Amino acid sequence: MNEVGLKICKEEINDLITYIEQLSQLDKKTIEYYRVIAKQTLFFKHILNAYPQTYFVEVLISDFFNFILNDINESTRYLYLNERSIIENYIRLILKKDEYISHITSQSFVDLKEQNRLVLNESEYSKIMNEYKISCSYIHGGNILANHLVANFEECVNGVNDITKRNKANRMNQTLDLFKILNKLFIINNLEVVDNSFHRNKYALNYLLGKQYSLLS
Repeated sequence: MNEVGLKICKEEINDLITYIEQLSQLDKKTIEYYRVIAKQTLFFKHILNAYPQTYFVEVLISDFFNFILNDINESTRYLYLNERSIIENYIRLILKKDEYISHITSQSFVDLKEQNRLVLNESEYSKIMNEYKISCSYIHGGNILANHLVANFEECVNGVNDITKRNKANRMNQTLDLFKILNKLFIINNLEVVDNSFHRNKYALNYLLGKQYSLLS
């Protein structure tokens, strides 16, 4: 079952990458970037198959697909909207608190750090916070409103320009680091869910997320 499940996963990922390559001419690094995100998506499809009523897993899968599409189309604002949604839905699935079903707040991040203080180091926490702040800044154009309309508008313009100038290779690396951290936290806080979803398919789990994550489950 393990080898069959692994073969099916590889075929599904390769089929998606082949389809994506038909949409746009992409360099090798970008293709491998999308391959990692595709693996993320298939990982959560396995979770959803085992737990079909998990709404925020459904949203995450949709976010990953749209994240790839918006990156291909260079729809930067929607890309960051997807990234923010991805972070928020990971947090909901990690914390599992009713008060965060509708809104993620600053307290959500405090709870995330406290609940995972033994496995989440300061550098990892800073990466989550930094990417979340960047995505929010791009969407909202900044958080601090001055008294003057000109100053308000100037802040929005400058905030968007600074983020737009991010080197794409660095952005991709930072995004992959972010997903690795969030995956680790998701698995640690959902061990039974992951084990039930991959209990006869550990090879597939290794392929989708890496051996380090299968050791956690």
